[in-house]
Parts: sequence; structure tokens; C-alpha cells
Amino acid sequence: NIQRKTKANKTHFEVGKKVRQTIEELGGTMPEDLPTPKEDLKKLERRVRSAEKKTLKSGELPDKLEG
Repeated sequence: NIQRKTKANKTHFEVGKKVRQTIEELGGTMPEDLPTPKEDLKKLERRVRSAEKKTLKSGELPDKLEG
């Protein structure tokens, strides 16, 4: 089992290295250089659900989501 885990970890590392190499060769953006969202996804989902509930209660469509 330990040998399989070691081999799996080594394969995982090698594949990740190759993916990063390919991104760089193609002129893509490295993952650590990608923009990060201003708002956490879970917070955004809660805000959208809350706005949907308010819309259903009021019967009106909001101009935009507050936030």
C-alpha cells in the first residue's frame, strides 16, 4: 500500500509539473496569477438567495443585487 501511495504521489507531482509547463509554453496565465474574486462564492450564493426571497415576497424585480 505504501508503495502504491508513493507512486500515486509521484505521478500526481509529475502530472502537475507537466500541466504547469504546458501552461507556460502556451503563454497562459499561471494559476497563482489568476485574479481572485472580490467576494467568497458562498457569500455570493447567500446574497443571491436572499435577494430571490425578497423578490418573491415583494413581487417586484430588483434593479441589481446589493453588495
